[in-house]
Amino acid sequence: MRALEPESLAEVVFSDIFEVKLADKTKVRGCFTWWKRTRHILGLAFEYHMRAELVTNALQTLSFAVPSAIFHSDQGKQFGAESTRTLLLEKGFQLSMSRAGTPTDNGFAERFVGLFKLAVAERCSYQTLGEFLRAAQDWVQFYNAIRPHESLAYRSPDQFALEHGLPAAPSITLF
Repeated sequence: MRALEPESLAEVVFSDIFEVKLADKTKVRGCFTWWKRTRHILGLAFEYHMRAELVTNALQTLSFAVPSAIFHSDQGKQFGAESTRTLLLEKGFQLSMSRAGTPTDNGFAERFVGLFKLAVAERCSYQTLGEFLRAAQDWVQFYNAIRPHESLAYRSPDQFALEHGLPAAPSITLF
């Protein structure tokens, strides 16, 4: 795997794992994939654990392929697991990981985690996993279809994609 050099790359898909607590203090882990060019959330999965299966489940929810994209993550063991690497290569990704102990190398993913937590996870106290998943799914649809992004000249990811002849992300189902 190679280190990411952002200024030299056209297509990058970022990913990371994060943790959310439900009202009863149950920990739920999420993994997402996010396309840098359009700012689309391409895939999202939640589990009660942090094994490689969490990452491979998120990869299985990818709504479409980003040809010749680099898949960039931190150095978490879930991303370095053989099952994850194999699936990424099968999907045509080039693999890239941040330098050890350097979260700024995966800054786009870190920023997305903060935004998701603020907009969904910390917005209210979810009594059940189903309640949380419904809120997360609704927000992902809003994020991809409606939410304007300064970096996209205040267009949503879907609007930006349409204007540039790129695919819009289909709905993501979380339950």
